[in-house]
Amino acid sequence: MKKILALAFGAAMSFGAYAAPATELPPGPIYLKFSGQEQIAVNGASTWKDGKEINWGVFTISTMEKGSVNTPNDQIDPTGDIFFVNGLGGGQVTGMFYGIEQGQASATNPFPAAKGYMDLYWRDLSSMSKTTLDVINPGIRCGYDCANGFTEGTFLARLFFDTGMDNSNNINTIVGSTVPSSNGFSGQADSYASVDTSKVGLWTDQLNSDYFANRLGLRDLRFKNSYNYNANWNGGENILGARIDDPGQAYALPEPGALSLMGLAMVGMGVSLRRRQKKN
Repeated sequence: MKKILALAFGAAMSFGAYAAPATELPPGPIYLKFSGQEQIAVNGASTWKDGKEINWGVFTISTMEKGSVNTPNDQIDPTGDIFFVNGLGGGQVTGMFYGIEQGQASATNPFPAAKGYMDLYWRDLSSMSKTTLDVINPGIRCGYDCANGFTEGTFLARLFFDTGMDNSNNINTIVGSTVPSSNGFSGQADSYASVDTSKVGLWTDQLNSDYFANRLGLRDLRFKNSYNYNANWNGGENILGARIDDPGQAYALPEPGALSLMGLAMVGMGVSLRRRQKKN
């Protein structure tokens, strides 16, 4: 019994140590950065054959670091305490966003969007080649939620862009500062996202934190990205290319297995304490 308790307690205490991103995230505030390429449809065009999607793209997470809470349930700041770097440690975190539709414009949201999803994957570089953004083109898309090199590997989580960022609209999920134009553009997009628990991945439970609060409810992540014109990703008339740089904020929960292990350790310590008390 003592050996079992010692092993359980040791495993629980070592939970805070670095672990592969494909298996768990360190609990608490997280600040992440990712870069990507995207296509944006304007003037009634669509980026998918459903005629509704106006935006899709692919990305790689460049760094993840432990964050600090600036404003509780609202803002997380970077700390420089980086625990993941793209390509180091044997893997990449890649992804695709898609299904974003036209929103309802206003004076405070000139380029709005509604709906939309984001899928995250772990790319194991011991069995897969490293993917990069400098050699890709729009032709990598192989389906509505499929892009070669970015939706391959171990599924981590599916997010959906959620409401609440546009204070004057309950439908818009993204607030865009600038309407894209073939003459060139540069803008900023703000959004919340929540975890889709119907499609379970390795990070689903950890990212499902309900940490960020807005007037419409609780959300799991927060994004603030810049988008800039990139003609190399143009897809014909009214389909404009852009490069994106996104800081993101999350608040990860402890990995469920670690919680169980810590619970076992605490129960074991309680049993041991009671035995000692009886002997005394």
